[in-house]
Amino acid sequence: MPSPPVLHRLLAVRSLALRRGVWFRVRPAARALIDAVILHLRRGGRVKSPALLEAVRRAVEEVVALAAPLRVKAKALGYAIAAKLGITVDEEKAIALGIQWINTPKRYRGEAPPIFTWL
Repeated sequence: MPSPPVLHRLLAVRSLALRRGVWFRVRPAARALIDAVILHLRRGGRVKSPALLEAVRRAVEEVVALAAPLRVKAKALGYAIAAKLGITVDEEKAIALGIQWINTPKRYRGEAPPIFTWL
């Protein structure tokens, strides 16, 4: 069961997305959910529903995925691909591998590692 959302963390996620200019690229339903949970928590409410907690977690992951710098995404993706292929790479090669995969058209890409379904 996911941990309950904490107000200051949700505010930090929203402000990060606004600063990076990606808040309005997040799905409207995810934005509305985050805003509604922030408002509910500010008024002293608690979120206990497992389904709602999971939905908030997915919405926050979407925001963080869009707000993360390309270098961080490419490095994480490169390490995931290297692990899937069973090879060892250093940081520089992981970044290069991740950027190569991101720049490959979707038509020619292999299957994405499970943690990177948003690319």
